[in-house]
Amino acid sequence: MMRTQIMILTKLELCNLYGLNALRFSKDRGARRKSLGMLAVWGLLLIMMAFYMGGLTYGLVCLGLEEAALAYLITICSFLIFFFGMLKEGSVLFRKEGYDILCALPLPRGAIAVSRLLKMYAEYFLLTLAVLLPGVIVYAWNVRPGVPFYLAGILSIWSVPLIPMAAAVLAGTVITGISSRMRHKSLAASALSIIAVVGILYGVSRLSALEGHINPEMLQNLSETVMALLAKIYPPAVWLGTSISRGKIFEAILRAGLSLAVSVAVAATVTLSFRKICQGLHSVTAKHSWQMGELKVDCVLSSLCKREFCRYFSSSIYVTNTIIGPIMGCVLSGGLLAAGPEALKSVWPLPASPVHFIPFTVAGMFCMMPATATSVSMEGKNWWIVKSLPLSAKNILDAKLLMNLLLVLPFYLLSELLLILALRPGPGDLLWLVLIPAVMILFSCVFGIAVNLRFPVLEWESEVRVVKQSASAMLGGMGGFILALLCTLAVGIVPGTYVGYVKTGVCVVIPIATIALYHQNNRFDIREK
Repeated sequence: MMRTQIMILTKLELCNLYGLNALRFSKDRGARRKSLGMLAVWGLLLIMMAFYMGGLTYGLVCLGLEEAALAYLITICSFLIFFFGMLKEGSVLFRKEGYDILCALPLPRGAIAVSRLLKMYAEYFLLTLAVLLPGVIVYAWNVRPGVPFYLAGILSIWSVPLIPMAAAVLAGTVITGISSRMRHKSLAASALSIIAVVGILYGVSRLSALEGHINPEMLQNLSETVMALLAKIYPPAVWLGTSISRGKIFEAILRAGLSLAVSVAVAATVTLSFRKICQGLHSVTAKHSWQMGELKVDCVLSSLCKREFCRYFSSSIYVTNTIIGPIMGCVLSGGLLAAGPEALKSVWPLPASPVHFIPFTVAGMFCMMPATATSVSMEGKNWWIVKSLPLSAKNILDAKLLMNLLLVLPFYLLSELLLILALRPGPGDLLWLVLIPAVMILFSCVFGIAVNLRFPVLEWESEVRVVKQSASAMLGGMGGFILALLCTLAVGIVPGTYVGYVKTGVCVVIPIATIALYHQNNRFDIREK
C-alpha cells in the first residue's frame, strides 16, 4: 500500500520535470515556446558538457592516466551534485506548496518525503549520465576495455549520485531543521547556507596547497599521484572508479550497495524529522495581540523598495543564490590583499598587469546572479496584485533595481577598500578600479530585469524552479558575468598601450547600453504578463 502511494506521489513529482508536462499539454502558445526555449538551453548546456567531459577524458588518457580517468569523472560529478544540491535541497524537500493538501490525505508519514527524495535522485541521475557518459565513451574508444568493464559500469553507475545526494540532503536538513526553530527562519537558513558554502570554498582553495608538495619523483608516477590526491578529496570515487576500470564486477556491486545503504540511512533520518521540520517552517505562532499603531506616510519608491527587501529575505534559496557572488568578490579581494598582487602573475597566463584585469575579474564575481534576474518571477501568483496597483512600470522596476543595488553596495565598498590596500593604485588606475565594477554591476542589474520581463515564470511550485532552473536565472544571471569575462580576456590579450582604450570603451559603451535597456524596460507593459 505504501509503495503504491510513493509511486503515485513520485509520478506527480516527475510529471513536469524540466517543463515537459507544460510542453505536452499546454494550449498556450507562449508557454509552449518558453518550454521549448528552456529545453533548447538545456540541450545546449548538455552539448557543452559532453564536449568538455569528452575532451577532459581524452587528455587524461593521453597523459597515461587511464586508471584515474573514471575516478576523476566521478569526483567532478559528485562535487557538482553536492555543491548545487546543498543550496536547494532544504527548499525542495520541505517546500510549502502542496504540503497542506498532502498532509490532509490519509498518507503515511514518510510517503511525501520519500517521493521528493526519489525526484531528486532522478534529476541527479540524469546529471550523472550527462557528466559520465561522454567521458566513458571516449575512455572506451581509446582504451578498449573488456566485457567486465561494461558490466561493472552498468551495474554500479546508478550509485554514483547516492552519496553526494545523501550528503547534500543531510546538510540541507540540518540547516533547515536548525532554522525552523528560530524566529527569522529564512534569514537563519540563508546565513547557515552561506557559512557552509564559504567553508566548502575555503576547503577547495586549501587543496591547491597540495601542489607545492608534488616533486619530480612524484611526477614520474603521475597516475598514483593523481589517485592519491583524489583519495584525499573523495575516496568513494576512487573505490568505484578503480573497480569499474579494472572490471571487478562483484567489487563494484558491493561498493554500489554501500552507497545505497548510506543513502537509505540518511533518507530514514530525513523521513523521521520531515513532519516536525515542515510544521516548524510553515506554522506561525502569535505571541501577543496585534494593535494598530501610528500610520506613516512614505514615498512610492521607498515603500516599494522595503517591500522588495521583505520579499527577498523571506526566501532562503533566493538570498543564498544571489549573495554568493558578492561574497566571492570580497573573498577574492581579501585573498589578493593577503597574498599580494605578485602571486597572481604565477597563475595568470597573460602578460597584463593585475591592476588592469582585476577590476573586470572582481566585477564578474559581483555580476553573478543579480537579484533582479528573477525578481519578477519571484512575485509568482501574487503578480496580479502588483499589476493592479495604480503605478507605472518604472515605479515597480525602479524599486527592484534599487533593492539590488543597495544589497550589493556594502560588499562593493568592502571589496574596493581591500583592492585599494592590495594594489596601491595611482590616481588613474584608482579611477578604473572604482568605476569599472560599478558600471558592470549596474548593467547586470538592468540586464537581469530585461531578461526576466521577457522570460517570466509566474506559475511555480517551488522557488528553486525560479532561482535555479528558469531561463531568466541562466541568461540574466550570467549575462554580466560573461561580459566581464570577455573584457578580462580582452585586457589580457591587447598590447599594454591599448589597455586604456579598452577601459574607456567599456566605460562608455556599457553605460549607453544600460541606459537604453533601462528606458526599454520602463516602456514594458507589465499588465500583459
